[in-house]
Amino acid sequence: MLGIAFGLMAATCWGFSAILVRLGLQHIRPTTGTWLSLLPGCILVMSLALIFNPDVFPELTAVAFLWFALSGLFNFALGRFFNAVSIQMAGVARATPLFSTAPLFATILAVIFLGESITPWLIAGTVTIVCGIALITSEQAR
Repeated sequence: MLGIAFGLMAATCWGFSAILVRLGLQHIRPTTGTWLSLLPGCILVMSLALIFNPDVFPELTAVAFLWFALSGLFNFALGRFFNAVSIQMAGVARATPLFSTAPLFATILAVIFLGESITPWLIAGTVTIVCGIALITSEQAR
């Protein structure tokens, strides 16, 4: 139950973030906004990591740092930049549902790079998510 609560809190934070990005983009460019949002996020996350898991850092390998650095590049830097540009160009209501296609891309990439298996439930869930997003986005386009 706690995991579900955290998931809902994350979704709420992302919803607030989209609104705040839209407001911020009225005054600055997406590249500047991306960097301004990365700095406090990095400081907060690193602080929490050091507070709750200080003994883990010396044990991490260079490969682990590399994977997390790449994750940060794609998720926080590039993802946040494309998020801001999308919100600026399409608006919050149209752009935000498109961000929810992440399960589709995660599934495809997990099969390709991690060798994960495709199950009927995985296909059904992914298709359902994508169809729902397509319906929301097409409705907003009219």
